Amino acid sequence: MLEVNAHKHLKKYYQNNLALWPHNLTLTRLISRSLSRKDNTLIQLSSDSRNFWWPGLLIPLCLYNNNIVLILSAKQRRQLFEVELSKLSSSELLFDYVEGIDLTPAEEKIWVLSYQDLIFAYEKGFLKNRQLIFPDYEFMSSELRECMSIKITPQDWEHLIHSHLSFEASIIEVHERISRRLYSQSASRDGVIRIDNREIGILKGILKDEVPSSMLWERAFNTVNNEWVTWARLDNQTFSWDLYIQPLLPIQILSELLSNNTLLMLSNLGKSDSVLLDLNSKKFSFNVKVKLGNMLDQEPIPLFVPKRQPLPNTARFYRHIVRQCQRLILGRIHITIILIDDLQLRLQLTSELAGEFGLRVVHETTNIVTNGIICCSCNWWIINQHKLPNPDQLIFPVIPLPTLESPLIAARVEMLKHQGRNWFREFLLPETLVILLQSVASIRGKDVRVAILDGRMYYRSWGKLVFEALEPWVTLERLLPY
Repeated sequence: MLEVNAHKHLKKYYQNNLALWPHNLTLTRLISRSLSRKDNTLIQLSSDSRNFWWPGLLIPLCLYNNNIVLILSAKQRRQLFEVELSKLSSSELLFDYVEGIDLTPAEEKIWVLSYQDLIFAYEKGFLKNRQLIFPDYEFMSSELRECMSIKITPQDWEHLIHSHLSFEASIIEVHERISRRLYSQSASRDGVIRIDNREIGILKGILKDEVPSSMLWERAFNTVNNEWVTWARLDNQTFSWDLYIQPLLPIQILSELLSNNTLLMLSNLGKSDSVLLDLNSKKFSFNVKVKLGNMLDQEPIPLFVPKRQPLPNTARFYRHIVRQCQRLILGRIHITIILIDDLQLRLQLTSELAGEFGLRVVHETTNIVTNGIICCSCNWWIINQHKLPNPDQLIFPVIPLPTLESPLIAARVEMLKHQGRNWFREFLLPETLVILLQSVASIRGKDVRVAILDGRMYYRSWGKLVFEALEPWVTLERLLPY
């Protein structure tokens, strides 16, 4: 009955809303069925769904709001409360919800939580027998990791000393030993350097059975194991450093919650292999797995990937990407986005292009002229793209593979190597595809060309997987006058 009612309401909703995703009726019935049957459900949507899938989720929730928890990122919360609910108000349906953890709602209200709230509610035992819904679940790991992260500043070290004066000399000795090691290894102005977890273990041993007065330090001491990574960010201006502790597999920390509750997960990119591997490692399975949508229904991306391009580790690669970027930019009358995650390479290329195109070239700023050129990381573009007009083109001088210079990435790779698993195919490549797809998602169908200047697209066997992930696309064999 829920499926039928949701189907009728969605058809009525579309009488007043023209933005129609052709698979929304199917999505509504799938979600209705999963809610009523309490199935563990995984639905992968094609990227042309964009934000058109929201009614397919919200209408069943309005009709069946029984012990439902909707977990949203900050971006999704803005979309829900600023856009989607106002559209829904004309359909005579009530989205009856409670937001946040200040009040535990009754069973018949939808509970909307951030990822931080989710962790708190789980620790307090508030989520038993509730159905959990994760839209955009491919970003679960990164959202949870950010919420679980621990940051220890120089002030926190001072607080620890003042609250344990009898151990003052020993605590200072540990801090100074870590400082000497960090600055001896630092090769950049504001370096990021991994720290052995045993350093925190030594500090914990010094305090013996005394419980730290600070909850922050208590949390830090509970992470002294191989499932967390510890690293420091140096500030050479103040000769100080901040300590960061992050979980390698945050999903596994919540494995009890995920195993004991019914889950409904949606993916908007269709490439979430690393998240699924994390779930599978805990023997978690879905009753229903569906891929919804057809890639052929999407507008193809104009893709410029010349053959016989040099590899990034060759001497002529840098001059190659400079020349190609200059050719691609020449004559363009709208914005160009150049995406490079490597900071040193990005700054070098920004400087080089500024010498050619002057003040048109900027670095990670939304204050831009009409035909400006923005050099930025993929993450910066993903976060700030809604503040910018549609660009003429996206240029990827290098495929955005996660760097092993990152302590977190290096620790994940080490863990997979230790387990005898294929760390590149199971982790680095899926993460790369998610970054690429998220970077191009907003420009699909807007006649924005994408250029990839990395020879590995043709010279590495996994390059074809990148081509497949970007489908549909049409080849640009040569650059034509604008």
